Amino acid sequence: MNTMILTLLILCYSLVLGIIFAQVLLTAPVVFKVLDSQNASKFLRKVFPRYYLLLFLITLVALLISFLFFKKLDVYMASVAAVFAILGYLIIPITNSARDRGWDKLFKWLHNFSVFNTLVIMIIAIIQIFRVTTL
Repeated sequence: MNTMILTLLILCYSLVLGIIFAQVLLTAPVVFKVLDSQNASKFLRKVFPRYYLLLFLITLVALLISFLFFKKLDVYMASVAAVFAILGYLIIPITNSARDRGWDKLFKWLHNFSVFNTLVIMIIAIIQIFRVTTL
Protein backbone atom coordinates (compact mmCIF):
# COMPACT_ATOMS: atom_id res chain seq x y z
CA MET A 1 0.00 0.00 0.00
CA ASN A 2 1.25 3.44 -0.94
CA THR A 3 2.19 5.27 2.27
CA MET A 4 0.98 8.63 0.98
CA ILE A 5 -2.49 7.28 0.11
CA LEU A 6 -2.71 5.55 3.48
CA THR A 7 -1.71 8.78 5.21
CA LEU A 8 -4.36 10.75 3.31
CA LEU A 9 -7.10 8.37 4.41
CA ILE A 10 -5.91 8.49 8.02
CA LEU A 11 -5.79 12.28 7.78
CA CYS A 12 -9.39 12.41 6.56
CA TYR A 13 -10.65 10.32 9.46
CA SER A 14 -8.44 12.18 11.93
CA LEU A 15 -9.94 15.48 10.74
CA VAL A 16 -13.41 14.03 11.18
CA LEU A 17 -12.57 13.03 14.76
CA GLY A 18 -11.04 16.43 15.48
CA ILE A 19 -14.11 18.26 14.21
CA ILE A 20 -16.46 16.04 16.20
CA PHE A 21 -14.46 16.34 19.41
CA ALA A 22 -14.11 20.12 19.02
CA GLN A 23 -17.85 20.48 18.51
CA VAL A 24 -18.97 18.07 21.22
CA LEU A 25 -16.37 18.81 23.88
CA LEU A 26 -15.61 22.48 23.30
CA THR A 27 -18.19 24.42 21.33
CA ALA A 28 -21.59 23.06 22.38
CA PRO A 29 -21.04 22.93 26.17
CA VAL A 30 -19.41 26.37 26.30
CA VAL A 31 -22.15 27.99 24.20
CA PHE A 32 -24.84 27.03 26.71
CA LYS A 33 -22.75 28.28 29.63
CA VAL A 34 -21.85 31.63 28.07
CA LEU A 35 -24.90 32.58 26.00
CA ASP A 36 -28.56 32.83 26.88
CA SER A 37 -30.80 30.25 25.19
CA GLN A 38 -31.89 32.60 22.38
CA ASN A 39 -28.33 33.57 21.40
CA ALA A 40 -27.09 30.00 21.88
CA SER A 41 -29.78 28.86 19.47
CA LYS A 42 -28.81 31.50 16.91
CA PHE A 43 -25.16 30.54 17.18
CA LEU A 44 -25.75 26.79 16.91
CA ARG A 45 -28.06 27.28 13.93
CA LYS A 46 -25.13 28.86 12.11
CA VAL A 47 -22.54 26.33 13.28
CA PHE A 48 -24.30 22.99 12.81
CA PRO A 49 -24.97 23.25 9.06
CA ARG A 50 -21.28 24.03 8.55
CA TYR A 51 -20.31 21.22 10.92
CA TYR A 52 -22.26 18.58 9.02
CA LEU A 53 -21.30 19.98 5.62
CA LEU A 54 -17.62 19.86 6.55
CA LEU A 55 -17.98 16.30 7.85
CA PHE A 56 -19.73 15.39 4.60
CA LEU A 57 -17.02 16.90 2.40
CA ILE A 58 -14.22 15.17 4.30
CA THR A 59 -16.01 11.81 4.27
CA LEU A 60 -16.53 12.25 0.52
CA VAL A 61 -12.76 12.59 0.13
CA ALA A 62 -12.34 9.45 2.28
CA LEU A 63 -14.89 7.72 0.06
CA LEU A 64 -13.02 8.67 -3.10
CA ILE A 65 -9.69 7.50 -1.67
CA SER A 66 -11.29 4.27 -0.45
CA PHE A 67 -12.95 3.64 -3.80
CA LEU A 68 -9.74 4.16 -5.74
CA PHE A 69 -7.23 2.44 -3.49
CA PHE A 70 -8.84 0.31 -0.81
CA LYS A 71 -11.19 -2.66 -0.34
CA LYS A 72 -14.97 -2.79 -0.61
CA LEU A 73 -15.31 -2.68 3.18
CA ASP A 74 -13.47 0.64 3.26
CA VAL A 75 -15.74 2.02 0.54
CA TYR A 76 -18.77 0.83 2.49
CA MET A 77 -17.56 2.42 5.73
CA ALA A 78 -16.81 5.74 4.03
CA SER A 79 -20.19 5.63 2.27
CA VAL A 80 -22.02 5.12 5.54
CA ALA A 81 -20.12 8.00 7.15
CA ALA A 82 -20.90 10.29 4.20
CA VAL A 83 -24.61 9.33 4.22
CA PHE A 84 -24.91 9.98 7.95
CA ALA A 85 -23.14 13.33 7.56
CA ILE A 86 -25.46 14.48 4.76
CA LEU A 87 -28.50 13.23 6.69
CA GLY A 88 -27.36 15.31 9.66
CA TYR A 89 -27.13 18.31 7.36
CA LEU A 90 -30.52 17.69 5.73
CA ILE A 91 -32.49 17.32 8.97
CA ILE A 92 -31.30 20.65 10.39
CA PRO A 93 -34.13 22.77 8.90
CA ILE A 94 -36.73 20.25 10.10
CA THR A 95 -35.14 20.15 13.55
CA ASN A 96 -35.13 23.95 13.76
CA SER A 97 -38.72 24.14 12.59
CA ALA A 98 -39.82 21.56 15.16
CA ARG A 99 -38.08 23.56 17.88
CA ASP A 100 -39.66 26.84 16.74
CA ARG A 101 -43.16 25.34 16.63
CA GLY A 102 -42.89 23.68 20.01
CA TRP A 103 -43.07 20.16 18.59
CA ASP A 104 -40.99 18.84 21.45
CA LYS A 105 -41.32 15.11 20.65
CA LEU A 106 -40.25 15.59 17.04
CA PHE A 107 -37.46 17.96 18.06
CA LYS A 108 -36.16 15.49 20.64
CA TRP A 109 -36.29 12.62 18.14
CA LEU A 110 -34.46 14.64 15.48
CA HIS A 111 -31.89 15.89 17.98
CA ASN A 112 -31.26 12.33 19.16
CA PHE A 113 -30.97 11.22 15.53
CA SER A 114 -28.39 13.96 15.01
CA VAL A 115 -26.43 12.74 18.02
CA PHE A 116 -26.69 9.17 16.68
CA ASN A 117 -25.37 10.37 13.29
CA THR A 118 -22.37 11.94 14.97
CA LEU A 119 -21.69 8.77 16.98
CA VAL A 120 -21.84 6.60 13.86
CA ILE A 121 -19.45 8.89 11.99
CA MET A 122 -17.10 9.00 14.97
CA ILE A 123 -17.10 5.21 15.41
CA ILE A 124 -16.43 4.68 11.70
CA ALA A 125 -13.53 7.13 11.84
CA ILE A 126 -12.00 5.36 14.84
CA ILE A 127 -12.44 1.92 13.30
CA GLN A 128 -11.00 3.01 9.99
CA ILE A 129 -7.95 4.67 11.54
CA PHE A 130 -7.11 1.50 13.44
CA ARG A 131 -8.05 -0.78 10.55
CA VAL A 132 -6.00 0.89 7.85
CA THR A 133 -2.96 1.35 10.09
CA THR A 134 -2.76 -2.44 10.37
CA LEU A 135 -2.65 -2.95 6.58
